[in-house]
Amino acid sequence: MSGQIEKIEDEKNGPEMAQTNSDKNVRRAKTHPDFWKDRLVHRTYADRDGGMVEMPEWHIRIAFCGRRDWFNLNTANQSAAATKARDIYLSIVASGWEATLAKFKPGVVAKADVCSVGEFVGDVLARSHLKPITVRRYAVKLRKMISDIAKLEAGLRGRAKRAKFDYVNGGRKAWLAKVEGQRLDLLTPESVTAWRNKYVAKADANPIARKSAERTVASYLRNVRSLFTADILKVLKVKLPPYPFAGVKMKDPGSERYHSDVNPEWLLACAGDELREKYPQQYLALFLCLWAGLRRREADLLTWQQIDFERGLLHVRRTAYFEPKTEESQRMVDLAPEAVDVLRGFKAGCTTEFVLDGAEPRPDATYDYYRCDCTWRDLHAWLRGKGVRQKKAIHALRKESGSLIASNFGIEAARQHLGHRDIRTTSSHYVDKKKRIEVKLPLQAKLHAVGPDGAVCQA
Repeated sequence: MSGQIEKIEDEKNGPEMAQTNSDKNVRRAKTHPDFWKDRLVHRTYADRDGGMVEMPEWHIRIAFCGRRDWFNLNTANQSAAATKARDIYLSIVASGWEATLAKFKPGVVAKADVCSVGEFVGDVLARSHLKPITVRRYAVKLRKMISDIAKLEAGLRGRAKRAKFDYVNGGRKAWLAKVEGQRLDLLTPESVTAWRNKYVAKADANPIARKSAERTVASYLRNVRSLFTADILKVLKVKLPPYPFAGVKMKDPGSERYHSDVNPEWLLACAGDELREKYPQQYLALFLCLWAGLRRREADLLTWQQIDFERGLLHVRRTAYFEPKTEESQRMVDLAPEAVDVLRGFKAGCTTEFVLDGAEPRPDATYDYYRCDCTWRDLHAWLRGKGVRQKKAIHALRKESGSLIASNFGIEAARQHLGHRDIRTTSSHYVDKKKRIEVKLPLQAKLHAVGPDGAVCQA
């Protein structure tokens, strides 16, 4: 009928209409998957014929802090895609863009222009002022940190875990390739701090184990940080990430004082009885470290030309085979007449230029190579049998030598004897008290003792 308004009734009842209107008016937060449902898209690409092809997977483009990026959600299910989009957004807010890209778009991050661990170490070796053996030592600790942070050993058991020590069948080579292939930007202030805390936490509540872990961590951080000093970084050509130690606190675990295990006079007497005739090279090696306070390498590469028999002096200096640890390591060691007689007796039957018999020297070695390796190993075992419990038993001989000098001539004389740059090194790590320093008071005074209040105590 014209002129009449036709009434059209909705098929839905009142409660249903209210619910529908309510859903349309609700504004979901970005933390809710439904927020992202209407923002999902199917991206398209041009095929070879020029046509446009729609991708079945849902995609999302997220903007945050002035940056935008697309993410393939890898699912055609809208609900699952919305949930994943929500998770990506929360990751960006909590961890930042780089961490989120590494987690949800690893292929894109891998193409970033940042060097690998192997490229970094190789460039440091080629361009820096560090000695090859120093770079090798620091690189070992860098690889350990990278391996732990990247969790490269997670889940490995038995033979698989020991494969990195297999130098014969390629296990070691494969392991190095795996570690050195990691991106250097795995090292960040956050990851380094977390690694340090986790390493120390393994010691639990054991005070000795915890202090040992703290010293080990301090050594690792100190050595690895030495690869990132300003004078090294400025000569490198590889693409470097931000400085990974910014704000990382280097806790000083304190010095580990030396505590003597044995009487050095008794030890030298035992060596004279058990080694001098039967194992003369072991005796001579012990003699050089204990009596002259030499480092193992100093003794290993010592030549007869460095000993002045007339003046009773032993010169520790740079030679064609030996590079001193520091300039202060070059020194003159005074030898007692008895020590000179012992060395003169060994020189009489020696036909080589070196004091100790051994293989040919290898000054170009990038690892701790010793000419007299067998002699040192046998001497180490002998010292263990005599009660020397120090981890580096042969180095303990040098510390005993420094302790004897300090007790008789003072700490500065000990520093010169050992060739240390800083007297604190001598005092903290190399000297143990050899003479008793005790308070002596008579139990019964000969005179009346007067107290602070004037009272007299009768003897």
